[in-house]
Amino acid sequence: MDKNPESHLPASSYWPIVLAFGMALIAAGVVSTIIVSIVGIIVLLVAIAGWTLENRVAEGEAHYE
Repeated sequence: MDKNPESHLPASSYWPIVLAFGMALIAAGVVSTIIVSIVGIIVLLVAIAGWTLENRVAEGEAHYE
């Protein structure tokens, strides 16, 4: 089997952990109060945006190397 020497793995990121925390807040808000769910939704949306923008910036830098 031939291995590709130019394979690239993405850099590690903390956004998946933030996203999971937002999901946990949403679930906790369903049990407790709507305010916790709203905070969870905000955290979730910020994590999705941050993770998406992080990947786009890394992709743009890779083309210039």
